[in-house]
Amino acid sequence: MNPFMMLAAVAADWTRLGQLLDPGAHLALRALLADVRTRLRTYNEGNPGARAAADRNAADRAVRAVLDALPAGEAVRLRGDGVTERFAGTSPSAVHEGYGAMDLCMLVIDGNPMVGPLLGPVRARLLQEPALIPRETGLPDPRLISLTRENGEKQFPAFQFEAGTMPWAVVLEVADVLRADRDPWGVADWWLSANAWTGTAPASLLGQGRDPELLGAARALTDTDGEW
Repeated sequence: MNPFMMLAAVAADWTRLGQLLDPGAHLALRALLADVRTRLRTYNEGNPGARAAADRNAADRAVRAVLDALPAGEAVRLRGDGVTERFAGTSPSAVHEGYGAMDLCMLVIDGNPMVGPLLGPVRARLLQEPALIPRETGLPDPRLISLTRENGEKQFPAFQFEAGTMPWAVVLEVADVLRADRDPWGVADWWLSANAWTGTAPASLLGQGRDPELLGAARALTDTDGEW
């Protein structure tokens, strides 16, 4: 069995499986996956053979924690008993239905939903945009959008800053309207993608005297309860 592919399978069904784990199991899994993520970073950074056995052992421990915490029937279903080739192989980069072990790390450790074949590419695109890291921003306004990288580190999309670490006032206002604290990825995508209301990516209009239009475009997305 390839434990990395097993973790990928858990990621692919995490919305359902995560609800079957009690809080203690969640905490234990988070700690185990932190070790897996550290080892996967070593693998991905060009040192794939240095600690292969230890890397696999870390993934094995995380898999065991999941299987022990799930109801017996779910554990059997996940293992795919009787289907010996279901999780064959040894590669840490193995995927299952477009998900990888690192996706489970992001889901469990960071609460980052931007994983898998649909949202993973969106995450990658947004993280490629110019950004500042925490030590470059000092103590940033909590309303600013922060995005979490695959390794758990945070970055702040650079469009939010007028000069140095001073944020645009309208960025903070839009953050309140669109609730960037709850959906930073969605709000970042709104700023950086073409917009039918503004005719271009809203971020490109910052500093052009069009703040009322930007606020109007943001408010147009919300209903009477402030949801979008």
